[in-house]
This record gives sequence, C-alpha cells and structure tokens, in this order.
Amino acid sequence: MRFKHPVYVDFLTPTEYTDETTKKPDEVEDEERKDLDRFAGELRALGVASGPLDLVAAYNAVSDGGTLAFYRPHDQRVRVRGTELTVGLRVTLVHELTHALQDQHFDIERLYGDQLDSSASTAFRALIEGDALRVEEAYSSDELSAADQAAYEQEYAGQLQESVEATDAVPPYVTAGFSVPYLLGQPFVAMLANQGGNDEVDDAFGSPPDTEEHLFDPASYLAGEDDEDVDLDLPDDVDVLDEGPFGSPSWYLVLAERIDPKVAFAAALGWAGDAYATFERDDRSCIRAVFAGDTRRDEREMAAALEDWASAMPGELAEVIEVDGHPGLESCDPGESTDMALSGRGAKALFVPSLWGYLVADAARGADPQQARCYALRVIDGLTYEQIVDPDGEVFAGDAFQGLVDDSIAACT
Repeated sequence: MRFKHPVYVDFLTPTEYTDETTKKPDEVEDEERKDLDRFAGELRALGVASGPLDLVAAYNAVSDGGTLAFYRPHDQRVRVRGTELTVGLRVTLVHELTHALQDQHFDIERLYGDQLDSSASTAFRALIEGDALRVEEAYSSDELSAADQAAYEQEYAGQLQESVEATDAVPPYVTAGFSVPYLLGQPFVAMLANQGGNDEVDDAFGSPPDTEEHLFDPASYLAGEDDEDVDLDLPDDVDVLDEGPFGSPSWYLVLAERIDPKVAFAAALGWAGDAYATFERDDRSCIRAVFAGDTRRDEREMAAALEDWASAMPGELAEVIEVDGHPGLESCDPGESTDMALSGRGAKALFVPSLWGYLVADAARGADPQQARCYALRVIDGLTYEQIVDPDGEVFAGDAFQGLVDDSIAACT
C-alpha cells in the first residue's frame, strides 16, 4: 500500500506531550468526576482495586507515561514524545505511520464513533494495534543494522522502565485493560498473516473482529463464532446506570486477581456470550454480570471458578448467582476502607491468553480451528503459570518445550 497523502508529525517536548495526553483536574466536569468515582466503586466491587482511587490521575498516567506517541484520525497527525530522532523514535514512528496508512485506506476513525459497542471497539482496536506492532517488529528486525538494533534494545529497556515507574500507582486491572489491544492484538494479527499474509490482514479491516472473544481465543474468529444474547433478569426497581457486554478478557482478569490464573483462563475460554449492568444499592456502586458458556460443562466450570472467587473476596458483598441456568456474579462496593488484598497480577496475567493466541496463530498455517485449539490447550496445560509469565522466558528456549510442542502437534493432527 502507498500513502494517499503526506502525514504530519509533531515532535513534542515532554511537557508539550504531557499537555496533549492528559487532563488537568479543573478540566474534568462534575458529571464526569461523578461517573469516575462510581466506576472506582465498581472496580472495588469486582475485587480488582482497593482504597480511594483517583481515576483521572490513573488515566493520565497511562496516557502520558504509558505511551511514546499517538496518531489522531480526526486531524490525521502523529504526535511523538521527543525532538531528537533516535533509533527508538524511528521505530515508534513506523508504528504510528502504520496507523496513518490504515486510516487512509480503512477509515479507523470509525473506532471513535458510537456504532460499536465496547467489546467490538476493543476488538477493532486490537486489530489496529496488532497490525502496527507487526509492521514495527518487521522494521526493527529486518531494517535496522546490528548496531541500531543494540541501541534500540537499550533505549527500549529504559523506556519500559520509565513507563513502569510512571504507572506504578495505577490499579493493575486498569493497566491490563489498556494492554489488552496490544498483548492480544499482536497474536490475533499474526494468525491472520500466517493464514494469508497482508491480504488476510487487510480483509480483516473490512470485516473486523466484533467480540473480545475473537482476541481471547482467535480460533473463534476463524470459526466464525458469534455471541449469544444473555438476560440479566434485574429487578424492575433497579435503576441501571450502565450496561453492555462484559467480555472474556474481563471475566479472566477479575477471576485471575483472586484465583489460579490457569483455572481462570480455562473458565473464561468457554465464553459464548454475556451481559453486565451497573446500579446503586444502599448508596453503593454495584454490578451484576451473567456468563453464557459454549456448553453446559463450560458453565459449570465458570460457576466453580466464581465460587472460588467469591470465597476469596473480602467482606460479604460478593455472591455467585444463576440466571436462566447461566452462572454470574453480583457484587457491591465494600468501601474505601476495606483492604481488598490485591494480588496485583494485572497485565502480567494477560501473558496466558497472549501465549494461547500465538499458539493458535502457529497452528493457523494448516490446522482447522478445533485442531488449533487442541494444540494450544495441550501446550498451555503442559506449562505452569510461573513458566508462562517468566520475564526471561527460559522455558521456551529449552528442549522440553520443543518436545511439548511436537507431542501436541502429533496428538492434534
């Protein structure tokens, strides 16, 4: 593809970049502040945050300290943090210019409209980010000299440490939510590219993934699986404040905060549809979410996981419910004074579905969706959570892992 017109890039000082990416406290309207405070209560109700939360500061930290550049479709300009064109900034520009190219050919501004629900929006964003990461990675591995690659790795390590420090006070669940399109989008796009190269990726922009399950289990996209409508059966006197799809990544992250992440992953993998609603009860923020599984066995697995989750929740405001035979949860904010005893797994827990996605992508070169799932499941089952999230990735370089891969291929084909 060729660019249809030039792309303007604004090289900003750190202060200028912060001004572009953050909101000052006095710029937050009272109604928005009220909504954010209510959302903070919902996060505590789900057991993924604790104590008083300033979500304006949290989102500012992620938008500013957690990013190096961004592309704005409405004015078609790229903003980058930095005025010196280092090798790291060149790689960052490749990523952002890929977004500009996507926009010129596929109109990614539709991401910001109101025609997509939250699940479809996240899925489309993952396609956008996964494609840009694919091109960025190809550039850094294929176009940089050995000296530039060494300089880039050193610069990237420093930037990563700065990002970790800048977002240290952000609730892990919020950081994880920001990371979903990146950590799950890249293996999703790798799967498309393995199936049919650039053409397959380009075709996906015309028919993008429309549920978060397509990210969490990319084989569901290959199989053309859709979501099931789910009834929450809320009492008539409940005043719903917000509602929509909850999404398999959210089920997983909520469960993984409290229980064995591999058990949480297996439960969320059976997703076939869901719904959630938020409301207030006795001046507390509350949430109800109901899960539909692909099979009755999947629903029993989720019900058991939710029982373990509820047992691990502080206080007595979280309960497991059943609606039309489907398992679900209902929980209310225990208050700022309750220590929620967070594990803080957050984005690290996403390495499990990310690995699943890469395994499905690997199998997509020749296997059908069910064979891809069989292969991915056997490999995941053969690893511990600690091995999967090990930052050094030692297990993946050993002969034992290659043997696990070979055995899994043989068992599933």
